[in-house]
Amino acid sequence: MRQLDITSQAFKATPHSGLAEALRDGPLAHAKLPFLGNIKLALTHETVHAVLKDTDRFAVDARNAGHKRAFGLPFIPKSLRLLTENILSLDDPDHQRLRRLSDAPFRRAAIEAGREQVAALVDAQLDQIACDDTAELDLAEVVFRPLPLRVISKMLGLTDAAQDRLAQIMSGFSGASSTWGILRALAAMGGVVKQLRAEIGLARQDPRPGLLGDLIAAEAKDDQMSEDELVSLILVLFVAGHDTTTNLLSSGLHALQTEPGAWETANGLDADGWRIAVDELMRFAMPVYMTKPRFVIQDTALSGIPVKRGEKVMALLGAANLDPAVFDNPLQLDLSRRPNRHTGWGGGPHICLGLHLAKMEAELTLSKIVDRWPNLVLSENLRWSKRLGTRGLERLCVRLNG
Repeated sequence: MRQLDITSQAFKATPHSGLAEALRDGPLAHAKLPFLGNIKLALTHETVHAVLKDTDRFAVDARNAGHKRAFGLPFIPKSLRLLTENILSLDDPDHQRLRRLSDAPFRRAAIEAGREQVAALVDAQLDQIACDDTAELDLAEVVFRPLPLRVISKMLGLTDAAQDRLAQIMSGFSGASSTWGILRALAAMGGVVKQLRAEIGLARQDPRPGLLGDLIAAEAKDDQMSEDELVSLILVLFVAGHDTTTNLLSSGLHALQTEPGAWETANGLDADGWRIAVDELMRFAMPVYMTKPRFVIQDTALSGIPVKRGEKVMALLGAANLDPAVFDNPLQLDLSRRPNRHTGWGGGPHICLGLHLAKMEAELTLSKIVDRWPNLVLSENLRWSKRLGTRGLERLCVRLNG
């Protein structure tokens, strides 16, 4: 099995050729990651879907695969134990219960009903940009990080204080790739949890519109959700609603600017065209290129390769999206690609809850940027995020008028 380095800046900048070579070697590869150590990576479209969908053989909660603690770690600080009970880290039936309580506002019809409101937030953010023909502008700083934060905060109904605190922790995670960097970021989690508990208390005393109020009502009804589950659910919704979209916007714009002919094609897209294009950007730009680990529940074989109970396997979504058995010309960005069976949103019961919101934000933001500044060009002042598992730009400097 090939050994892959999926954390380096070189990989983040140009992952496609390395992943294509790994796919030619077979359905699995190895990697060594902070905290997780040695881990198997599922590469092919078929193998990735097996890991994500087969809940009889693969668990997200390590305790269901023979480990003593969630995540399969030997020790979890007390301040972080609450996070082991979040919607991303539980198997059914608890995962299904929490997903059902939070699912309705994120369905396609509910998200589409808010399109005009999100469009107004996008326009307001872009209106703040001062147009200087010669100056460089960091779109990651002025648009791609703050905009998703405003959208998910408005959807949740968070106060400014909670929004600011959560933004701080997100900043810490974005730059964390080493073991010590991740530990430093996690050290602030206790303060975030405290802030969220205070936010819940305020919303109970003074009910407000938004998903937070809806979840509090669900918590109170027939004990469907504990306060710990509510706190971790809100945190996950905030992080997932912010981070994935931020990375899709920055890596997507980078792909439009660097792949031959893509920017010119984007200039001619209508609303339906952008819906198709964003799916292709999710496949090709790889804003989320791997999943949380799954744990083998019982000795089995994965694509003919033996895996043992308790072993860790990650689905490498970025590789599956380049599988030539599924995609014609997979190394080519094709903004009109249909059908597009990409795995960018994950799959199975843990498929991304906020995928329709992230898609809509990307459609609106990227289309409006292309429309406003058709002569935009990237500068060389770029820096890829060190965040594990995601591919986005911490710094994406452009000149708006060439």
